[in-house]
Amino acid sequence: MQARLTDRPIEQVIAGIQALDLESVKLRVTDPKLGEGWTREYADSIEVAYKTYLTMLVKYQDDAEDILLAEDVDEFWHTHILQTIKYTDDCEAVFGKYLHHTPHIGEVTTADLEKRTALAEKTRRLYEREFGSEEDSNTAWSGMPVRSDKAAMSGAAIRMEGAAMSGAAIRAQGAAMSGAAIRVQNAAMSGAAIRAQNAAMSGAAIRAKNAAMSGAAIRMENAAMSGAAIRAQNAAMSGAAIRAQNAAMSGAAIRAERAAMSGAAIRTENAAMSGAAIRMENAAMSGAAIRTNETAQAVSLAA
Repeated sequence: MQARLTDRPIEQVIAGIQALDLESVKLRVTDPKLGEGWTREYADSIEVAYKTYLTMLVKYQDDAEDILLAEDVDEFWHTHILQTIKYTDDCEAVFGKYLHHTPHIGEVTTADLEKRTALAEKTRRLYEREFGSEEDSNTAWSGMPVRSDKAAMSGAAIRMEGAAMSGAAIRAQGAAMSGAAIRVQNAAMSGAAIRAQNAAMSGAAIRAKNAAMSGAAIRMENAAMSGAAIRAQNAAMSGAAIRAQNAAMSGAAIRAERAAMSGAAIRTENAAMSGAAIRMENAAMSGAAIRTNETAQAVSLAA
């Protein structure tokens, strides 16, 4: 189902279009540096053609996306859109919603040109239905025709004035590759598809990310466990080494202690033996002394 440009009464919307204050837009397009350098007279005529285009969109809403607009009218629309706050407020005041613009993107193919020619013919019929003659409909569509000797001129208008072509060919040559975006159903469906696709892609990315994070966590956990095992193993090995070292040291101490004790025993034994020898020697010497004394005494008595 095709969406409508506006749900408001047609007469109310058209009155709102005609009442639009587009002075700031005209000031911009007449600026020789920042704008198009158009004459004020030409800018006024393009303003009228722009309001006519908007009116045609409202009157022929079922054909709105097929209506071509002239290149300079399109440029006027661009300038209006770039004044973003004003354009948004104007759309809300007139249509009750934002009027989107859809420029052509990419290379203009043969198929694009053929389509534009067909739409130019359709646009010509719609304008002639509203404005009658070809000349009047051309002026309503593209603004005031200008002579080629004027300083600020529109290429589309000059081609229109000087070329011996049909109205459709003129419109196809001078039409902008853009228009109004009215249909929203396809966009909504496309948006849903994009969101679903993004969700799937995002889900895959999240899963991949989680897997990577989980892998990292596992690796970290393994490392921690491995480190603990190594530390435990080292502790066990270290304990064994300590025990072995302690045993060796203890053995050494025992041996040293035993050696000391043994030495002490030897020294004691030697001392005992030495003491016995001394006592025996003393006894022998004492005995000899006694015997010598007794002998001396005996000789003294005999004398």
